[in-house]
Amino acid sequence: MIRLFIFSLFAIMVALWVTLYLGFPSDPGYLLIAFGSYTFETSLFALLVASGVVYLMARLVFVLLQWINPKLLFQLGRSVRKRRRARARSDTIEGLLYFTRGNWQSSYNLLTKSAGDTDASVVNYLAAAYAAHKIGQKDDWIKCLEQAEEKYPKTRSTINLLKAQLLFKSGKLEQSVAVLEQLKKNSLNDPSLLHLLKDVYVKLEDWQALKELIPTLEKNEVIEPDDIEQIQMRIFMEELYASCAKRNNLSNQDALTQLMRLWNKAPARYREDEKVVKHYVELLNQCDAQGESVKVIEVALSKNWNEALILRYGEQDFGESQQQLLVAENWLKSRPKNANLLLCLGRISMRNELWGKAKEYYQASIKISPSAEAYGELSRLLKHLGEVQASETYLQSYGDLIGSELPKLPLPAQNKFTH
Repeated sequence: MIRLFIFSLFAIMVALWVTLYLGFPSDPGYLLIAFGSYTFETSLFALLVASGVVYLMARLVFVLLQWINPKLLFQLGRSVRKRRRARARSDTIEGLLYFTRGNWQSSYNLLTKSAGDTDASVVNYLAAAYAAHKIGQKDDWIKCLEQAEEKYPKTRSTINLLKAQLLFKSGKLEQSVAVLEQLKKNSLNDPSLLHLLKDVYVKLEDWQALKELIPTLEKNEVIEPDDIEQIQMRIFMEELYASCAKRNNLSNQDALTQLMRLWNKAPARYREDEKVVKHYVELLNQCDAQGESVKVIEVALSKNWNEALILRYGEQDFGESQQQLLVAENWLKSRPKNANLLLCLGRISMRNELWGKAKEYYQASIKISPSAEAYGELSRLLKHLGEVQASETYLQSYGDLIGSELPKLPLPAQNKFTH
C-alpha cells in the first residue's frame, strides 16, 4: 500500500514536469464548465495541480485509516468518558464522606464540583445545600436548591422540605411555615413534614395552628403519645395565659371568671400536674385571687402529692396562714417524716408568728433531710431570736448547700419569742 502511494506521488510529479516542459506556464490552457445557470472557469494547469493535491490528500487519509483502527478510536473516547465519570463519582463519594464527618467546606466543594456530571443526582445538590448552610453561605445553599429544582423537578417536594428545614434553622420561621403549609396540601401524611411543622408552630407560638395539627400528628403517629400529651398541656397553659391577659380589656372579675371556667373544664390530670398548677396559681395571683390559689394547690395535693407543690404552698403568703397551718398539720399526720412538709410548716408558722413552732419544724426537717433552705430559714430565725452563735452555725451549713433564695417571711423582733 505504501509502495502504491509512493508510485502515485512519483507519477504526479512526472506529469507536472511534463506539463511544465511542454510550455503550460506560457500557455496554461482554458477550461469552462457550465451547469444550468452556474459556470466554472479555470486554467488547465491549475486544474491539474488541484487534482493532484486532492488526490494526494485522499491517498494520505486512506493510508492513515489503514494504520489507525476506528474501533480503537471509539474505545479510546469511551474510555476517556468513563474516566471522567469515575472521577466525578469519586468526588461525589468523597464529598458525602466529608459530609458524614461534618467537614462542611470540603463536602460542599466536592459535591458542587461533581454536580454537573451526567452521573450526579439530586443528592449532590441537597447535600451541598445543607453543607453550605452549615458554613453560613446562605446565597449558596439557596442557589443549590434552585438548581436542584430546575434539574430534578420531580423531586420538588423533597427539595422544598429541605428548604423549609434550612429556613427554620436560620430563624426564618414565617418563610419556613409558608413553604411547609404549601407542601402540606400535597403531602398531608409526610412524617418529616408534620414533625417540622409542629416545631415551627411551637417556635412561632401559634398555639391555635398547633392545636389543629394535633389530630393529624396522632393519626399518623408522627410523635410519641407522651409528647402529644406534653404539647396539649402546653397549649392548655397558653390558653390559660391568654384568658388571663384579657383582664386588660375586661374587668378583673370578668377575666377571673373566664380563667376559672377554663380551668374547671380542663382534664383532671392537668389540674394535678405540678407545672400546670403552678402556672395557674401565678395567673390567679395576677388576678388578685390568692384565696383561690391556695385552694387549687390544696386540691391538687389531696389528689396527687407533689414535693414541689408543697414547697410552693409554704413559700407564698396567700393571706390564709391560719387555715394553711391547720391543713398542713393535718397532712403531717400521714407524712410525719416528710422534710419538705416540715419546712413548709415552719414557714407557715412564721407567718402566724409562732417562732418556737417554726424553729421546731425547721430542726425536724434538717434532721430528716438537710437542705439549704431549711438551714437558711433556721439561721435567720435564730439570729432574730438572739441565738447568734447557733445562727452562724446554721448559716455556715446554708452556705455549703446554698442553691436557692429564701422567700420573704415575717421575723421576730430581737429577743422576742412566741410559742
